Amino acid sequence: MGGRAARPVPRADVRDPVESGLSWRAFTRAYNTDRLAFLSSLPRRGPVVRMAANLVFVTDPGLIETMFRRTNTDFLMPLNRRLEPVDSARGEAALEAWMRARRNSAALLHAAAGPADDTTRAEMAQQVETWRATAGPVPVLHDLNRLSLRETIRLVTGVPRSDLESRTLELIAPLTEVIDRGTRLRGALALLTRRHRRTARQDADLRRLVLAVPASGGLIGELAREGTDPEVVANFAVAVLLAGSVVPASAGAWTLALLAAHPAWQERARHDPVARGWFVSESLRLYPPTWLLSRNVARDGIFAGWRLRTGDEVVASAYVSHRDAWVFDDPHTFRPERWPGLRPGLSEYFPFGAGARRCIGAGLSRARLEDLVAGVLRPGRPLEGRWPERISTRVTLAPDDLRISFG
Repeated sequence: MGGRAARPVPRADVRDPVESGLSWRAFTRAYNTDRLAFLSSLPRRGPVVRMAANLVFVTDPGLIETMFRRTNTDFLMPLNRRLEPVDSARGEAALEAWMRARRNSAALLHAAAGPADDTTRAEMAQQVETWRATAGPVPVLHDLNRLSLRETIRLVTGVPRSDLESRTLELIAPLTEVIDRGTRLRGALALLTRRHRRTARQDADLRRLVLAVPASGGLIGELAREGTDPEVVANFAVAVLLAGSVVPASAGAWTLALLAAHPAWQERARHDPVARGWFVSESLRLYPPTWLLSRNVARDGIFAGWRLRTGDEVVASAYVSHRDAWVFDDPHTFRPERWPGLRPGLSEYFPFGAGARRCIGAGLSRARLEDLVAGVLRPGRPLEGRWPERISTRVTLAPDDLRISFG
């Protein structure tokens, strides 16, 4: 960061978001043609842009920080981010129960962020050996998904559960389709589709299965001992199962893709645990799985100097903000060595979100990514693989066609 000019001082006057001039139809067409390119182009119009109707895209650090710090008060979001389009504000019973469940789960997840237990280490070692025994490139994303889910199930229930594994995996694809379609078919209309109703039934089946699990261990047992309502336990547990599967898998896939693309860093990360941490930080900077975050404005107001309206959906993208040249030199280049001494603010680097609704599994996810790097980098033939030609932006940011050769 040395020698770079300071970011311009924000204007003190009140401003309205810049109007994109796009109709809803034109916005939808542009967005779904190439989502990453479309959102990356918006900062050229201004730091806060009204894309269409009530959708507002934000790269202004002050407004992003305000959005994070005032989540649950001025900026609201649905509780489980799955199928319920209902926001909840501080003081309401549903949000208070959800936040208590988060707080009561935090200690368990924090403890899990330490060294992996014997079962997790054994499963990862077995998976790496399976990859190494396979001739030719391996499509790793599905394997990483299952690996992450199994550890998450043990955290949630205290024991392995093959029934929860299969039911969760069955729900991921249709749920992804419903959530992804939500960007094109908004509001109440989305709830009327046959696909949504079918997925809602699968989600309810999974919650009933969670309710039938003995509440003696893991996150379920912890919440039960705290007196949490069983329906909240089931809803929260399913949210953790889904997030603990697809998000770490996407992050792991990008980490392997970048290892294969940068063989010089393979040797460095093999021997230096500090360098492994830099590598993971840079992977999460360039390809954050949770690449898009949104909050709904609770009331008309002026926030960080910007005038927003009740019902505006404020959208921020870690993928775009992490490429801010005011924060990161040469921002589009993979440079793990940038991280010693670099301390970006919570509005400048947020691969796990920030504020009251930051991912409670952030520490665990980072720890397992570093374990993955260490596990695949044995002495011998380097990892190899072609850079993925397609990037999926459906729910998480994932390399669609990644294949890795492990030798």
